[in-house]
Amino acid sequence: ALRETGIAWTRVEARFGLAFARWLVARHPGRAALVGIDDEPMALAETIAAALPPAQADIASGGADGIELADAFAPGGDRLAWLVRAFDALDAPAAHRDHLFEAVGALTRLDLADSPLSRTFLRGPAGRPYCVARLKRDVDIAATLETPLPKVRAAPLSRRAAALDASRGAIAVLGRETDAMATTSARDTELHALGRGLVIALHAPSPDRAGAFDAHVGFGLFRNGVPVAYGGGWPFAGGCRIGVNVFPAFRGGESAWMFAQVLRTYRQRFRVVRFLVEPYQYGAGNREGLESGAFWFYWRLGFRPVAPRVRALAEAEAAKLAADRDYRAPLATLRRFTTSDLALDLASGVSPPDAADLAEVASAWLASRGRGDFARAERIALATAERWLGCRAPASGPGRDAWRAFAPLLVQLPSLARWPARERARIVFLLREKGRDTFAFQRALAEWPRLCEALAGLAARRSEGV
Repeated sequence: ALRETGIAWTRVEARFGLAFARWLVARHPGRAALVGIDDEPMALAETIAAALPPAQADIASGGADGIELADAFAPGGDRLAWLVRAFDALDAPAAHRDHLFEAVGALTRLDLADSPLSRTFLRGPAGRPYCVARLKRDVDIAATLETPLPKVRAAPLSRRAAALDASRGAIAVLGRETDAMATTSARDTELHALGRGLVIALHAPSPDRAGAFDAHVGFGLFRNGVPVAYGGGWPFAGGCRIGVNVFPAFRGGESAWMFAQVLRTYRQRFRVVRFLVEPYQYGAGNREGLESGAFWFYWRLGFRPVAPRVRALAEAEAAKLAADRDYRAPLATLRRFTTSDLALDLASGVSPPDAADLAEVASAWLASRGRGDFARAERIALATAERWLGCRAPASGPGRDAWRAFAPLLVQLPSLARWPARERARIVFLLREKGRDTFAFQRALAEWPRLCEALAGLAARRSEGV
């Protein structure tokens, strides 16, 4: 009954990615062990041959399976540490090594014993202990979102590193991981005290691992140091897709208030004017979400279906619930709700651009201009953007990647060349921030209506099929 619970003296088995495996080896030596390799859909021998010494590469080509190779090349040692080193030695970008690691199907077992990795002893960031005298069930979402976050100095790097360890550990012992947790660092972590003993740790990806436009900023939520939830948001230009997973022991009670505090944090740190919740969060391919009535959790906080027909259906069901407290919407009806995103709009008449739509717009331009030669099209985009902005793109690194991402969009704004020089310089500053600091970039972009509206116009062209 206690298997896979993550409590002390239990074991957990999971297939973690390379970044999480590297963290387990470094931070919890002896607790994580490699116990199996599927060799599916790729064989380990073929995957790491280029990183092995010549003699071992010859042995690997002999047809041994993955776990046999680990036994042969790390005899009596830490097989997981050996596997991590082998993949880190591959001459490939970090993202490619991550994909290759996942493709071999490495199975890791965590022996928790009485370590601080277990849910029993794991503790995260905390302030003064808070005792709940009365549950806070009713949430004034508008007032909550506008309550300023406490102004505090950035936490010491050591405290942010400890918070990151706690956020990772809270989900690792449940056999889970997220890209945001895996690719962040203490430098890209923020801590915010939210009141009533609640502290949130925000984890942004390092600039070289952020998306082309938005960024998956994850979070761990702690109350009196105990992990109570995790999730993440994808802020971009005033919009933010958001998701939360409150741990079962803390559902009900003050879970709505806690999620409202998460929204408050993202709202203020990234100037969000529209939150979106995707259907999986409340039931699409997620029966637990359907049966728990998760849709109504978001409804009570002010989220509404984006699709008009779904919104009309939901309003009719909400009226039935208001008239009869014993009424329960059928699962079939709740399933119909999952054909639409849910939105919480905090400003009228504002529709932030969707990062996925902009990626389609940029890709279509590269495809049509390059006629299959994307490198040529990208050179044209970069040269045009450099000429209009009066600045050369960096030669390499995350800063250049930012230019590569935005150039195919900027060249589709023909009026950009006529923008005032100070505003074109501001774009250069934004691109520099994107290659340096995810938090600063997303905030600065959301605070610039002119560029956000221009990007929204491009996104609308895609959604309208133009």
